[in-house]
Amino acid sequence: MSGPGRRRRWSPAVRAAAGGVLLVSLGAEPAAAHAVDNGAMPAPPWLLAYLGGFAVLATALALRARWLRARHLVSVADDLGATERDDGAAGPPPAVGPGNVVGLVLLVLVVVAAIVGPDEGAANIAPVAVLIVWWVGLPMLCLLAGDVMRAVNPFVAVVRLVERAGGDRRTPAPPPPAWVPAAFLAAFAWFFVAYHRPGSPRAVAVLVVAYSAAAVAAGLRWGSRWLTTGEGFGALSAAISSVAPVRRSPAPPGTGAVMAVWLTSVAFDALSGTPWFEDVVADRLGWSRTVVLTIGFAWTLAVVAAVFLAALALGGRGRGQAAAAFGVVLVPLAAGWFVGHDLTLLLFEGQNFIALLSDPIGRGWDLLGTITQTIDYGLAREPWVAWVQVLAVGAGHVGAVVVAHDRALALLPRRSAAATSLALAAAAAASVVAAALLVLG
Repeated sequence: MSGPGRRRRWSPAVRAAAGGVLLVSLGAEPAAAHAVDNGAMPAPPWLLAYLGGFAVLATALALRARWLRARHLVSVADDLGATERDDGAAGPPPAVGPGNVVGLVLLVLVVVAAIVGPDEGAANIAPVAVLIVWWVGLPMLCLLAGDVMRAVNPFVAVVRLVERAGGDRRTPAPPPPAWVPAAFLAAFAWFFVAYHRPGSPRAVAVLVVAYSAAAVAAGLRWGSRWLTTGEGFGALSAAISSVAPVRRSPAPPGTGAVMAVWLTSVAFDALSGTPWFEDVVADRLGWSRTVVLTIGFAWTLAVVAAVFLAALALGGRGRGQAAAAFGVVLVPLAAGWFVGHDLTLLLFEGQNFIALLSDPIGRGWDLLGTITQTIDYGLAREPWVAWVQVLAVGAGHVGAVVVAHDRALALLPRRSAAATSLALAAAAAASVVAAALLVLG
């Protein structure tokens, strides 16, 4: 095919996708997501929902008419029908670079601050470092720079040190099931959205120490190379990098499960801030509240997984291997939810992190001269914040439709590919409606 012919085949789908996202964005006013609720709201969420659904379905129809051959937009480690799967256990162990050492040092410093500092989130840097800079900031950075976790993974440094001490003679055990990274990430997500005191430095210390011990133990059992994508944040970082402008890794095995957990954490965080859910929780406090939130988190995860699997089943691809092959479809979709919901949280609480750098353990210090800095919540009124939120949600769902169509063409016969891609597009349309109502509403 010549260059001009290829451009004619791309342009209708690209125009439909861009036009749909533009329609969604035109309805936006300055807004703050539910993560930081200061009263600012976008233009009617029902309008954004209608426009978002139209953008998704119009993109799907344009792709079906014009995008007739797979372009292999993303690299996936466990393609349907592959004879071998790169599960990360084979091959040479990863090198430990300066970033891994810095990551380990920072991890230790955060744990020390959480233990020796005051048990008040406002006066201790540990909660904001873990729950804002790490939980929210790391995925945002991966969207821009690729597989960042691979370069700073602190657990790899510890496991490689032990492996070298043993002369690298130990043979790793066979790799675990692909859902293990999702289980790691779910533990962290549960703390963020369901535990009743996520801002307590002592609770953060317990979380980080327990998580680190489990990650190191898993790395010692299955090998340091597996750890780069087998630990929750390693898998999340690698999966995000598969659709980032700078790609460093293919989407690892278990990407679908990891994305389902990540999407659930965002969706449930948004849902738990609604008046309806506040009525469900009522006046429960302490562990009673945690139990209700845990049930809600599990229920939301079940709904997310059921919608995805039902879409594959409608397309004739509902079995486990197909779900693994199409799991990467959830990456742009979940990223859209995440940026739309948590951007304001990072912008605002990131300012608090800068202030706490001067007094990380609440001793009255002002090491960097930033302790008097206050959070500027007026940032939520900046027009660009709303544009980024709305465009992220729209582009994420349109991107999911494009990836689904391309994956279907790459893996399936033409007729089966059409049915599968349209079923996934219908699920994406339902998702963008939910995102508009929960995240942008």
